[in-house]
Amino acid sequence: MEQARRDLMELALKREEEKRNRIIMDAKWEDLRKKENLLKESFISFNKFIRENQEKRDRAERKMQADNEVLERKTKETEAMRQRDYLMSVVSNYPEFKQPLDVLNRYEALAAAKSTLADRQERDLEMLENARQEIASLTEEKKLFIMGLNNTLADLRWRYDKIRNRVLKWELALNRLKETAARRHVELCHVRSAIWSLYVKICKQKGLSIDVATDDFEQQLVVIMRALLELRRIYKIAQKRSKDKDIESRE
Repeated sequence: MEQARRDLMELALKREEEKRNRIIMDAKWEDLRKKENLLKESFISFNKFIRENQEKRDRAERKMQADNEVLERKTKETEAMRQRDYLMSVVSNYPEFKQPLDVLNRYEALAAAKSTLADRQERDLEMLENARQEIASLTEEKKLFIMGLNNTLADLRWRYDKIRNRVLKWELALNRLKETAARRHVELCHVRSAIWSLYVKICKQKGLSIDVATDDFEQQLVVIMRALLELRRIYKIAQKRSKDKDIESRE
């Protein structure tokens, strides 16, 4: 019984430890799921950012194309204006031009604006390309990170299943031990009941008072052992007398 109690206590401690480990692993698992969801949301934001940048780049390219077309048209018009007659006709037809020099100044201003606009658009396109490359690199890193998280989740699941199997094994062992302890307890109750019944019977036969407590099995066994020793002594005396009578009868 003492060994059984120690085994029960040890199993109970192991079961508590397994419960604590299960709680810790469940918390880690939940944290990993939250991180995975956050990463998925970040990927959605990255994809949206890429689409917006692509749209900006397309708009910039369309604007550059339109501006190039305008500048090309203006250039052709300016080339035509180099002829004096045409310039004079322009001056006469457009009140904003007072003299042919004004037309040439407008051409130079348009050419400078074209160069400035081209440089600006080139810088913008370069920035967009750098941003696209950085996003692509970050996306690849996040993919690798998610793969690592998936591997961690798989390992946690394997460890969880392993611990759960161990818990089930110990629970089965604990149930078997409880059943064995219950049977032993029933047997012990039967033995104690038999001892008490035998003690009461001996006391009644010998006319002794029943003054031993029902749970004082040691004292009950002492009375029973004394009665058995006395019966053995009486049996030996009777056996000896029987032998003596047999010897006398033969003589």
